[in-house]
Amino acid sequence: MIRRKSRLLLLIVAAWVLGMIVYMYNSGDEPNDYSLPIADRVRDNGKVLHSDNDWRTFDVETYLAKTKVKPGGDAYIRNKFNQVESDKTPISRDVPDSRNSQCKSQKWNDDSLPTTSVIITFHNEARSTLLRTVVSVLRRSPPHLIKEIILVDDFSDDPEDGQQLQQIEKVKVLRNERREGLMRSRVRGADYASAEILTFLDSHCECNQHWLEPLLSRVQQDWKAVVSPIIDVINMDTFQYVAASADLKGGFDWNLVFRWDYMTATERNSRRSNPVAPIRTPMIAGGLFTISKKWFDDLGKYDMMMDIWGGENLEISFRVWQCGGTLEIIPCSRVGHVFRKQHPYTFPGGSGNVFARNTRRAAEVWMDDYKEFYYAAVPSARNVQFGNIQGRLEIRKKLNCKPFKWYLENVYPELR
Repeated sequence: MIRRKSRLLLLIVAAWVLGMIVYMYNSGDEPNDYSLPIADRVRDNGKVLHSDNDWRTFDVETYLAKTKVKPGGDAYIRNKFNQVESDKTPISRDVPDSRNSQCKSQKWNDDSLPTTSVIITFHNEARSTLLRTVVSVLRRSPPHLIKEIILVDDFSDDPEDGQQLQQIEKVKVLRNERREGLMRSRVRGADYASAEILTFLDSHCECNQHWLEPLLSRVQQDWKAVVSPIIDVINMDTFQYVAASADLKGGFDWNLVFRWDYMTATERNSRRSNPVAPIRTPMIAGGLFTISKKWFDDLGKYDMMMDIWGGENLEISFRVWQCGGTLEIIPCSRVGHVFRKQHPYTFPGGSGNVFARNTRRAAEVWMDDYKEFYYAAVPSARNVQFGNIQGRLEIRKKLNCKPFKWYLENVYPELR
């Protein structure tokens, strides 16, 4: 009887010890809420107060009130996502930590990492998603690594959409005097940036736990690496945050439209021993990536003759690979993004024509004779005027970039 009780007691103690080990392991990576730089913290009788420019003192209710959807109004008409649900979603909500468990045990030497300028362009963005993007950057990033958050307002109808956000720490707003489009707006933000690393985000994102450190660390290791997080999904209807697969990479078909490709069986097998290693990707989605400012400049920034949106991710992906760099997805970095089924803004000349013009510019500069596969897939593209490409061809020659045949053989052999 005594032996039986002793065994029971030992089992209870062992279970308690095991439970404590599991708890301590899972609690080892606390949510990184960098809400306020230490230098801005003020204490009054031991209580931490917020500085005047802390995002937590920002008047969210007043900022959102002007653009709220009226009762009975169409929640989708302005942004093509459910603005009512977005406006109801807390500006500083917690989201599920969607990283691989191995990421949670990694330690980052923040003090040795370079700083970054975060560049966010927008045009008539919903105020709630724009503000939530800014707040998530501040909450989820070590303060000393964020040099500034540059909002480039691409001539939104209401200048106050961006200007009011200048009340928040580190936020700077540049407003275009006319509609310029994504590419020229991003270049303006990059030219203004003062950090040695540039991080581009869309204006409807939410950064996850320790999203920034792995991106900066990889660029620090290789200044010609252009790196992107795994892009999680923020549901356009409910704004639920949903984890994306870690087995995807960016690709395209001969119509030159971006798509997500599953890794090959060989690639998946090779990653079993280290599932958090960088993923080589033939193409990036384009909205979210980190790049050395020097490399961005040396590469020729963006094609400034591309308009509004579309094709720029294709062009910069070809350029990075063919001119000596790499494109990688970093599994330990996760950022949520609202994916929409259609564009909420207008394209002068029509979205189809703008996309075809931009895409044809990329094909004519970078694809050599393989551009004929594009024209075979999209015959109408032959009739689209694409403008002068001499400047882009000179960049290719100056950087001694490789032919498209090399890209197909070494980067994207799966393309058939």
